[in-house]
Amino acid sequence: MSSSGSVTPPVKQPSTSGAQKDSVVPSLVSNAQNAGSMQAVETVANLSVDEQHLRKTTASGALYDEARIMIPGGASSVLRWASFEPYPLYFDRGVGPRLIDVDGNQYLDYLLSYGAMINGHSHPKIVQALRDQAEKGVMFGSPVELEVKLARKFLQMVKTAEMVIFGSSGTDATSNAIRIARAATGKDMVLKFEGHYHGQHDYAMISVEAPPSVAGLEEYPRPLPYSAGIPSLVLDTVIVSPWNNLRAFERIMKRHRNEVAAIIMEPIMANSGIILPSPDYLKSVKEIAAQNDALLIFDEVVTGFRVSPGGAQELYGVTPDLSTWGKALGGGVGISAVSGKKEFMELIGPGKVSYGGTYFANSLVLAGALSNLEVLSEDENYGFKTLKDLTNKLMSELSKIADRARQDVCIQGAPGMFSLFFTKQKKIINYRESLLIDWNKYRLFSQIMMEKGVYLHPDNYERIALSTAHSENDIEVTLAACEEGFRELHERHSN
Repeated sequence: MSSSGSVTPPVKQPSTSGAQKDSVVPSLVSNAQNAGSMQAVETVANLSVDEQHLRKTTASGALYDEARIMIPGGASSVLRWASFEPYPLYFDRGVGPRLIDVDGNQYLDYLLSYGAMINGHSHPKIVQALRDQAEKGVMFGSPVELEVKLARKFLQMVKTAEMVIFGSSGTDATSNAIRIARAATGKDMVLKFEGHYHGQHDYAMISVEAPPSVAGLEEYPRPLPYSAGIPSLVLDTVIVSPWNNLRAFERIMKRHRNEVAAIIMEPIMANSGIILPSPDYLKSVKEIAAQNDALLIFDEVVTGFRVSPGGAQELYGVTPDLSTWGKALGGGVGISAVSGKKEFMELIGPGKVSYGGTYFANSLVLAGALSNLEVLSEDENYGFKTLKDLTNKLMSELSKIADRARQDVCIQGAPGMFSLFFTKQKKIINYRESLLIDWNKYRLFSQIMMEKGVYLHPDNYERIALSTAHSENDIEVTLAACEEGFRELHERHSN
C-alpha cells in the first residue's frame, strides 16, 4: 500500500505519455513523492475524491470536451458517459484484467466492457488469431469455413441448442428471435419482464425502467417506453409482467393466452443488478409458456459463456425454445447468435423469416470468437471453475469486510458476476425491490474505488464482472482496496 492508502497491483506495465514509470496504479501521492515534494503529498491527502480524479485524468477530460462537440453526449453509447461524473475515462489499452487510461493510470477492470471480455484484455491467442485473419482478409460477403467451425464449437458447448445462426449485436439477436417466434406461432404479442433489457429495438425498449408511480400495480404493470421515439402502437403489442412472481405471470398469460407469441427474459436478471430466479421459477415459466402455445426465449447475452459453458439454461437445467447470445461469445469482437430448436430455426430462409446483415459472421469476428471459445474451454472448461471460485471468494470476503465497516449491503450473484447493493434488504428478488437501494452511496463508493485502482461502473445496476485473466492475487488486491474504501465511505457518512 502507498502512503495514500491506495492499493497497488504487483505487475508493472510500460508507461504511456504522462504516466509514472515505476507506478502500476499512478496516484497523486506517488507522483508527488517521485517529485520529492512532501508538501505536495500533504496537499494531495486533503483532496476530495473528485479533486483527485480531476487532477489524475486531465487527458480524459480534454478528450471528452472535444468529443461532445462532435458526438452526441460525447460517446457512441449513452451508457459510456451518462453516469460518469464529471466525465468518463478514456482508455488507451488493456492487458489481462487491467486497463490503462490515456493519462497512464491503471485499474483492475471489473466492468470488462459490460461482461464481454471474458478472457481479459489482449489475450495473446485471441490477438494472434485476429492478426492472422486480418492478413488473409477481414470479410468476403460469402460463407467461410470459420463459420462452420464456430457453429460446431458453439453447439459443443451449448448442448441444449440444435442449430445456431450468427449476427453482430445482442439487439440483432433478440429482434430476430422475436420475429422467429411470431412466425412460428402466427401471433403478434410479446411478453417481457420489468427491469429486463433486451437491446435497442422498439419491442425490447419497454419497461426497462418502470417507476411504480407510473407503471402501476406490480401484479399487472403498465408497459412503459424506455426511450422517446417509440410508437404507441408498439406498446399495444408488448405485455409486461413482474419477474419471480409466478402467480402474476400465470394470471397475465391466461388473460392473453391466444395472443402471446413469445416470452422473453433474462434467465438471471443482470441489467437491474444481479437477481437470481427463485427455485423452479424458470421451469414453471416454461411449462406455462407451452400450455399457452408461446415460445420461451432466454436472453443469454450477459449470462452466456459466463455462468457456465452452456449459459444459465445449463446452470438451471431448463431448455428454452430459442436463445440469444453475445458479449462473452465474442470476447471482444462484435458477434451475437440466435440458437434453438431445429423446427424453429429452420423457419429462416427465403419467403419465410428474413435474416441477414452485411457484417454478420464476417471472417474477422468469426476468427476472434472461435479463438475466444477455444481459450475459454481449455483444460475441460477449467476457466469456468476459476470464474466460479474467484466470484465466490470475492462475494464472501466482501460481505465480511462490509460487516466490519458497519455497512449494510446485499451481495448476490452467479458464477463470473455479482452485484453489491447498499441496502438493509437481505435479498432482492425483483426489479421493484432493486429500486430501494442507495444509489448515491454506491456511486461514491465506485469513485473511491477508482482512486484506488479498481474500476467499477458508477451505475449500481451494472454488474461487477470477472474474467479468466483475474488471479487470486488480483482478488486480494481488490479486497484490500475495498476494505479501505468501505472505511472511507463510513467516515464520510458519519461526518
